[in-house]
Amino acid sequence: MTLVWKTPNGPLLQTEVGTIDVVNTFTAARSLYGWMGGTDGLRFLLQRILNPFGGRLKILELDRNLRLMPLQAHVLTSQGPLVALLDDARESFGGDIRTQVTGMTICALAHECRDITAVRLFCQYLLPQLFGEASLLLSVVQSQLMENTTLQKILNEGASRGLNNLFIETAADLNLPEVNSAWGPMKRGDKTLDFGFVGPASMIGGLLRWVAQGGGLEYRTRSTAVARLAAYLKAIGYNIGDIHTWNGHGAPPVSIHTRSVTLVLGGSSETDPLMEAIERVLDGPLVLHYQHKTTGAMLLMALGHVSNIPPETLQDDFEKVFDYIEGILTVEYTCRNGALTAEYRWRDAGKKSTSMETRLASIYFSHIAERVAPCFNRIAKQKYLNCVKGRSSKVMQSDEKQLGRFRAITASVAISIISRFASGTFKTAHHATQLDLSLPGWLSMVCKSLDLDDSFPMPTVVSLLAMVHAGISNSDKMPAAATEIIAWRNGIYSVVPSLLVDMKVSPESPQLVCLDRFWANVSTESNGCIKSSNTEEIQRYDISPDQLYSHSDLSSAERLAEPYLGPPDLSAPDCPLYLSLGTPLHYGDPHLCFIGWFQGSVAGAVGITDALKAILMSRVEPDICPGHEGGPKHVLNVKTSVWARKLLSKPIHKQHSVFVPVADDHCWTIFTAGQMVNQGGRIVFRCPTCADEKYERQVPDGSSPDGRPNHDSRPLCFVGFCERGLNEE
Repeated sequence: MTLVWKTPNGPLLQTEVGTIDVVNTFTAARSLYGWMGGTDGLRFLLQRILNPFGGRLKILELDRNLRLMPLQAHVLTSQGPLVALLDDARESFGGDIRTQVTGMTICALAHECRDITAVRLFCQYLLPQLFGEASLLLSVVQSQLMENTTLQKILNEGASRGLNNLFIETAADLNLPEVNSAWGPMKRGDKTLDFGFVGPASMIGGLLRWVAQGGGLEYRTRSTAVARLAAYLKAIGYNIGDIHTWNGHGAPPVSIHTRSVTLVLGGSSETDPLMEAIERVLDGPLVLHYQHKTTGAMLLMALGHVSNIPPETLQDDFEKVFDYIEGILTVEYTCRNGALTAEYRWRDAGKKSTSMETRLASIYFSHIAERVAPCFNRIAKQKYLNCVKGRSSKVMQSDEKQLGRFRAITASVAISIISRFASGTFKTAHHATQLDLSLPGWLSMVCKSLDLDDSFPMPTVVSLLAMVHAGISNSDKMPAAATEIIAWRNGIYSVVPSLLVDMKVSPESPQLVCLDRFWANVSTESNGCIKSSNTEEIQRYDISPDQLYSHSDLSSAERLAEPYLGPPDLSAPDCPLYLSLGTPLHYGDPHLCFIGWFQGSVAGAVGITDALKAILMSRVEPDICPGHEGGPKHVLNVKTSVWARKLLSKPIHKQHSVFVPVADDHCWTIFTAGQMVNQGGRIVFRCPTCADEKYERQVPDGSSPDGRPNHDSRPLCFVGFCERGLNEE
């Protein structure tokens, strides 16, 4: 096997990949909720019994048709995001055809269903056919696959091998409808079944029974989820023929192949013949994949059995709401009371909303009702208000068209507001969500969270974005502000601070971005959330006067080896630092941190939160330096080689601030500022003296800028990121 690295836009040219990035990537792969080894336990079991389901694999032709895929994952490095390619398709999902069929099939099912529903469907409909109806192994295998660690590793491996992207592209290439807007009663002989009763999992179960039985000439369904799933199974190697759509009138399409699947969009012909009521499968919400241009279709799917609203209407509603919110709302990331927050910045809309618009907005929003009221102008009519009053906590019925459109517009408002937390990437990324508008829970929880205040702790912001981008469930409460959640990953979907993607210090560093490619070099919690580690505590030692030199006393070479007093040294670092993402070395939780590597050894670990706090708390200098009488204020210059000499012990001076020159070096800036942010460390972007004076004016009462009492009167530590050649007048 050969590991190849590429940039997302093409071949890798003149870019150094640190060995530690490779090591950390495969360490994360084997971590508790990583992306390798999910089928190891199943393979161990199957290797010790007499060749189960070998014959069935031949009948289904999976023994020679299964489409195995190599690793293709994104790794975030100090050089920016890189793509890791590993030619290991044969070793995927344990390297055993039986575990490969199991893993890839569950990934296909989980692309449409909740992960636990996917396992139950597989175990109820396909596993008995593969093992034999009476096999004692069925319950053992199902129990193992449903174990959370195993299941998450299987789904993550599928994402790392491009299965999610394959499924998205397959559905797009077939041009299947995003949603079936022609639900009608389904006939089974002389019985009429209502889709709202049987649910999507029942219909998917019917398809799986058809597949397990070898597939007849044709399978007709009224569910786009079933048609898409048939396409996914075909893409990974199942023997399924053509996939058609039919309006239900006139002659049905004719396939030249057997085992075809037909999506029926109208009429009254019998469909889904193998569907049955499922007692042992939880029929939870589908996983809905969407982009900005298909949000209307996603909203209609989220409404469930409400079918008489055209998806084009909901798309038009969404785009008008999105454009309005985009025009009046920006989000600013700040650091208040020692915590990262995102704050609303509303602009005047220029027009006053009507009372009907405000009354509709107030059903789910109270604090910001006046701000978002114009979003409801297309349904600001008494008949809508009559239909939705008192229904916010009710299950929606199939004939409640006005309530359905109101809930879809309200969800559009929520999604549009949440998109502002990742304004640079949300509009262009692929997304996934478990939004369910037939029930009141999702809207109630999300709208309440958005309406509480104009300021939101970072864990809440990350969780809200993960609900509309990464497809996480809303079954849990919003995380507490002190949880240190800084990112989220669920399959190919991630919510990440821009700082981790670019590894550059900029005004955009704290902003969140939406990734739609698998992020490999990170360890997550069981639910996919990613927490920032804390930063190792730094001890500071005083430099005695007899050890201190003035810049005029030392030669240029001597200034590299010893701290010295003088004007700020605006030079570049005197030695390189490699910055990687990893887990902390000073405690054992799988939290995320920056690890600095200096001359082949660890120079320390910095929490992601502390690095972001340092950036946010440092922008205090004026754009133009006004000049300083007597010249620049003297500082204790400490070269980076001296700074890194002692791992957890750094120099200070009783009268002068420490200044570490790292001009234009993003790695040193992130690392050093993050180390010292809780001890007064700040980044200098332009003028060191301006920064020093501005910082002092911020704390006239003896309190630090983050609001905590400043019991330590020792001087600051400035990290000199300012441009080389900058002169103070």
